[in-house]
Amino acid sequence: MHDELRRQHRPAEKEAVERLLALQPDAATSRRITGEALRLAQRVRAAPPAALSAESFLRHYGISTREGVALMCVAEALLRIPDPETADALIREKLSSGQWNSASAADWALMLTGTLARWHEAPGENLAAQLKQLAARLGEPVVRTAVRHAMRILAAQFVLGETIEEAVTRSKAHDAYRFSYDMLGEAARTAEDAGRYLEAYANAIRRTPAGDGVSVKLSALHPRFEESKRERVFAELVPKIAGLARLAAQHDVALTIDAEESERLELTLDVFDKLSTRFRIGLAVQAYQKRAAAVCDWLAGLRRRLSVRLVKGAYWDGEIKRAQQLGMPDYPVFTRKAATDISYVACARKLLSASELLYPAFATHNCRTVATILELAGAHRPFEFQKLYGMGDALYDALLAERHVACRIYAPVGSFNDLLPYLVRRLLENGANTSFVHQIADPGVPLEALVADPVAALPEPYAPEPRIPLPRELYPDRRNSLGLDLSRRDVLDDLHRRTAAMRLSGAPSSEPLDAAIARAAGAFDAWSRVPANERAALLERAADALEARMLQLVPLIVREGGRTYADAVSEVREAADFCRYYACQGRLNFAEAKTLPGPAGERNELRLHGRGVFACIAPWNFPLAIFTGQVAAALAAGNTVVAKPAEQTPRIGLEAVALLHAAGVPGDVLRCVAGDGETVGAPLVADPRIAGVAFTGSDETARRINAALAARSGPIATLIAETGGVNAMLVDASALPEQVIDDVVVSAFQSAGQRCSAQRILFVDEGCAPRVMRLLAGALAELKVGDPVEPDTDIGPVIDAAAREVLLRHVHKLKAAARLIGEARAPSSGNYVAPVAFELELDALPEVEIFGPILHVCTYRRQALPAVLQWIRGTGYGLTLGVHSRIQSFVDEVVREARVGNIYVNRSMIGAVVGVQPFGGEGLSGTGPKAGGPHYLLRFATERTLTVNTAAVGGVTELLTRP
Repeated sequence: MHDELRRQHRPAEKEAVERLLALQPDAATSRRITGEALRLAQRVRAAPPAALSAESFLRHYGISTREGVALMCVAEALLRIPDPETADALIREKLSSGQWNSASAADWALMLTGTLARWHEAPGENLAAQLKQLAARLGEPVVRTAVRHAMRILAAQFVLGETIEEAVTRSKAHDAYRFSYDMLGEAARTAEDAGRYLEAYANAIRRTPAGDGVSVKLSALHPRFEESKRERVFAELVPKIAGLARLAAQHDVALTIDAEESERLELTLDVFDKLSTRFRIGLAVQAYQKRAAAVCDWLAGLRRRLSVRLVKGAYWDGEIKRAQQLGMPDYPVFTRKAATDISYVACARKLLSASELLYPAFATHNCRTVATILELAGAHRPFEFQKLYGMGDALYDALLAERHVACRIYAPVGSFNDLLPYLVRRLLENGANTSFVHQIADPGVPLEALVADPVAALPEPYAPEPRIPLPRELYPDRRNSLGLDLSRRDVLDDLHRRTAAMRLSGAPSSEPLDAAIARAAGAFDAWSRVPANERAALLERAADALEARMLQLVPLIVREGGRTYADAVSEVREAADFCRYYACQGRLNFAEAKTLPGPAGERNELRLHGRGVFACIAPWNFPLAIFTGQVAAALAAGNTVVAKPAEQTPRIGLEAVALLHAAGVPGDVLRCVAGDGETVGAPLVADPRIAGVAFTGSDETARRINAALAARSGPIATLIAETGGVNAMLVDASALPEQVIDDVVVSAFQSAGQRCSAQRILFVDEGCAPRVMRLLAGALAELKVGDPVEPDTDIGPVIDAAAREVLLRHVHKLKAAARLIGEARAPSSGNYVAPVAFELELDALPEVEIFGPILHVCTYRRQALPAVLQWIRGTGYGLTLGVHSRIQSFVDEVVREARVGNIYVNRSMIGAVVGVQPFGGEGLSGTGPKAGGPHYLLRFATERTLTVNTAAVGGVTELLTRP
């Protein structure tokens, strides 16, 4: 069955939709459904709206409004901010960003009743103006307290209780409904997190009344719930879930495993399969996934008594973005809402047809969907509806009064501080303009349109949403590189087999340096005359070849470069992106002359030409991507190339050159010389036949190259140097600690910290520092350092024994002078360095690059931000900088003062994408221009101007022939 699920994971959307159409109601049935749906919708629209509820919030503050976004930002961050200054800054900024009308102010007045007795003195006045006046009259602390109170009231519309005891007590006010309690909390980052969630779930089961249910997230119970950690998951997580299932059976509580991101589905199903042989548990299925119907078939095929919650899905935007980022061939989800709707109907039909074993629960607030389920189920098939707490009340109150159906409320329980992920998902699901909840409250939307058959909304012939291009078609002028789906077990197993079987034997040889330069110099004139379009076509052919050889290149990068599978896949993709991007830039800038303005009777043109022979000297840490990028840029600009791969990774460079030759680049145009810097690199850059050097490496080596070029007689050569950095991330007290840790672990420790963009320093506001440091220590403990051939390895070795020795000396010094925050474990043999983090004072931070998995953490006060920024500038480096904050003014200040090439806000600091985030720094971090940017090729070129006196024959024809 896994084979079928994999086939249905990312099929062409048209194909997936056409299969589902066969499972839709016929025309007569559809008309009956429409009539019932219209009647229900009329009841809902006629119901008096609640004065303050989740639905009223979503109605007034949808995600398409500035006010909705502002309130989402305040609700997301305010309650967790520890210090008053940051809280005040957030309130001022977010509540002054919208156009608050009198209805908005009335909502706020209701939430603030009793907190500010004189709140609503000026009806209809702008909310921000009222807050400003109140702050002036009563002081900001009073306003802060009031807004915090308002946020808690708002949170209470979405969360049934902060504890399970409170939630159970409040549930008694809804005696017509059953409940399924969801303990708020997202994926665990640490073992401590997972243990806390386990106890919360167990306590909830003990306190939940018989007949009600509890929903669990597998990622909350294991900090590494991912395919590459399958063995750990089965050894550690399955016994935990089994214990919860046993406890639930003892208390007659229904236990349901929640649905999560699509990359977790295969692992989730395998865990569920193992558990459902022993326990009667439930599973949530997301209808927006293209394989949802196949999952329903799989569940029915198990022939076990199970409950299945059918939902439409809550991570749609994330699924789209992730597929684009990973270069997947298609999306795992439908791009049209109507396609998701028909998928839901198809899944419902499958579940109801297996109702002798499966007990389906249909989670929906959509009148059309409710009417469809009622029609398909008839009078005898057991099922229930489910709704979110605070939503769908009018619909289900009416339905329960009319029909003998069951409905269960899915009720979040937990601290309001943990509301963020839940609230954001609810806003994205139900606050969008296309959602049923949003439209049912809008009298301008005809009910007939709202309850229409979704089949009628599909285009004929079917096509995906045109505003969402396929991941491969993300860019208008080139294809996005193709990736590999490492969330699939079969893909990981295939890579592991190939890599384990690969053996590297003997040092590769290359031709003598002088011969290579001579051949490249001799080929320059002919190559420079090859039209830019033809040169570009060869590079595009090379990009196709890189993708076609992914399964051969990835094992080589893992074996020779010590990279993990994820890093190696990204590197092949980046190399392909470089080839395609520089091909486009070559066509744009080199194919045609640029006509310049001038006087009548004169034609002026500017053309770009290659400079000559370029030496391309690549580093060992990106042995394919940077190597290929340098070479592709030089070739696109019309230069010939002598390429030198790093002495540690020569095979990868030689393989890239062979691939480019096979794609059609003439042999003499591109030569490759292997060897060390002293015997090959130094004489290469000193040779007067070299017109330019593209170099990536240390600033010390870049200075030596610069000096060698300056010492040469003859033409002044070009140097394009990309060097390292003392890269920092700044975190203020409004940042979400879990997001910070996710990004810090990636930025500081991925690739064993051996990226020039890698994070070396974390500046964290002292208000949130304790929480961030606890999470950091726990996250470090979860990392596996080891042989990158093994799929479960997170961090591979550093490049060689010399690098390891330098890093261990630095760690030894820090252990004597700084406070250890946390450390991973590393094998004692091999070139491994354990990822580690230390806390230091500002004046003890390193001002030089430490090229490995060592993070230096420094706390600061908000008032000291200028001093922190000055320290960063004082290092002289300016490559990458990260910022985590929910306050735009903080971000703006950092961006304004920083002298850094690449700044990343609320994300990781590594992984710049070609043509999207052009990469390169300033100061000690490089000469520019940025690799993968629109100006890079220009540095490989020389400019020539042609001026022609068109009036030389005796007249200015364009003037004489004017109308």
